[in-house]
Amino acid sequence: MSKVSIIIPIFNASPLLERCINSVLANNGDFPLEIICIDDGSTDNSVEILREKYPMVPILKQSNQGPASARNKGIANATGKYLAFLDADDYWLAGFIEKTVSFLERHPDAVAVSVGQEHHLPNGSTNLAPQILSFNDNLQSMVLEDFFEFWSAQNHVCTGSVLMRTDVVKQTGGQRPGLRITEDLEFWAYMATFGKWGFIPEVLFVSDGGEVTKSLGWWEKNLIRWKSAPSIQEWEKRIIQRQPELQHDKGYQLATGRICKNLAYSALLSGRIELSRNMVFERGAYFPDDKVAKILKRTAPNPFVFFLAVNFLKIRERFRKI
Repeated sequence: MSKVSIIIPIFNASPLLERCINSVLANNGDFPLEIICIDDGSTDNSVEILREKYPMVPILKQSNQGPASARNKGIANATGKYLAFLDADDYWLAGFIEKTVSFLERHPDAVAVSVGQEHHLPNGSTNLAPQILSFNDNLQSMVLEDFFEFWSAQNHVCTGSVLMRTDVVKQTGGQRPGLRITEDLEFWAYMATFGKWGFIPEVLFVSDGGEVTKSLGWWEKNLIRWKSAPSIQEWEKRIIQRQPELQHDKGYQLATGRICKNLAYSALLSGRIELSRNMVFERGAYFPDDKVAKILKRTAPNPFVFFLAVNFLKIRERFRKI
């Protein structure tokens, strides 16, 4: 049977680490698994938990360099035919490995496949993703004809919901270590330039890191990430370099419009006002139709009004209830 490599970056993940790894072990079935944990400079007892309860799992160590760097270290050591990333505060439901491996075995033209997701938000609410799962019960597993068109409409990919062909992942060179925010989104887009994606419309992945977010603090956890947010041109440079025609593709523009809005918001929250305004001017037409996007687009033309909006949004984030 095909070996599956699972790469789990770990940074102060002790509250939920066992749940994550147990969900992987419960998924093995007949598939040989290779779990690779990368300690990204944890200061809690995450490593001790691994050594005590999962002595068979190798632990690679590094100073705190962020999830992209940690995942790349895992990629370099992966020997499975297939590869997945899983964050230590998330977990898989039964059938994830069996169904994703089966899909890629049946569809050799697909370089990756993603599944439906359940997201438990810090405020206690739960969302299904992509949205199409909430109102269409008749979907079948599919190879997507246009990844970016589907992504722009459904926002259907997140870390932990994807299984990939390891040889293709190694061809990409991995994730960009310099990106400490949206590094996973850039990687999914880049992977899409190497071949087709599949989608399995069944919830097999759960994102539930609320306890970790609460322990670290919403503002404190995210500020370092916001400070590292690049411009949209910097973010997309290797994607466009590999496939220049995407600049004129509507699906790509809409998909990256959502990302550009997040980058503009991150730049705003970290005090880089002009960078934020420039991204609004450049890609605002492709921003999603949400409250923050509307505030950014309506206030950007007037520097003073934009400054007021910045302060309002900072206060909103600093006192966000989670």
